[in-house]
Amino acid sequence: MRGLPINSIEAGARTSSLSRFDRRRLRITHNVGILRLMSVCAETGARFTRERIDLPPLQWLTTPKRLLRGRTPMDACRTSEGFRRVALLHELSLGLDADPAALKTMKAEPLIDGGTSKHATFGAANEALSGLYTATVVHEDERGTVQIYAAMIARCPIEVRRRLRSRLGPRLEDAAEVRLGFDPSEPLACAMVSDAMAAVLILAAEDPRSSIAIGLDFQVEQRFQN
Repeated sequence: MRGLPINSIEAGARTSSLSRFDRRRLRITHNVGILRLMSVCAETGARFTRERIDLPPLQWLTTPKRLLRGRTPMDACRTSEGFRRVALLHELSLGLDADPAALKTMKAEPLIDGGTSKHATFGAANEALSGLYTATVVHEDERGTVQIYAAMIARCPIEVRRRLRSRLGPRLEDAAEVRLGFDPSEPLACAMVSDAMAAVLILAAEDPRSSIAIGLDFQVEQRFQN
């Protein structure tokens, strides 16, 4: 019977020594990387078809680029900065490669003023100001306890509260804590949001105008009776 490779055994030992929250963070990071790769592959294919570029998309994805400092788009897009650069190249149709210095002349405009997270959009297509907001509700009464976690793309906290009030009623909306951005280490997020959904929320927070984020409205709840 063949044994596992030494590096696999060592990697497993290192992972088993991590806390439950650290292991969750590693899983989410892995999922985010996969979603970024899927998004870039889809956008590359769409742009090449739209602009009738006579080059196989896979060839472009696996060829090193100056824009990515010698890395391939398929490799670089797993990081936040690499993903941003590839998305910007496609969004503004800057050709099939570009000088990294060219991006420095493009100022990043704040998507939302204030809040706890710094999300920005790039280029001139900054239309309706919007961002990913999360809301947590913990309410106790004589019947028991209700816990709610919600995440949605909205223009401001007032819009978030208006939606919560319409679906939950004024009592639970009053108990809601609304924040800009997504923190996967927040206690209710750890308890109620799956690793796969957490990866989606991270990407939506990074770029609220992306295809993953548009129309996003997520809510999960759990109740405990007395």
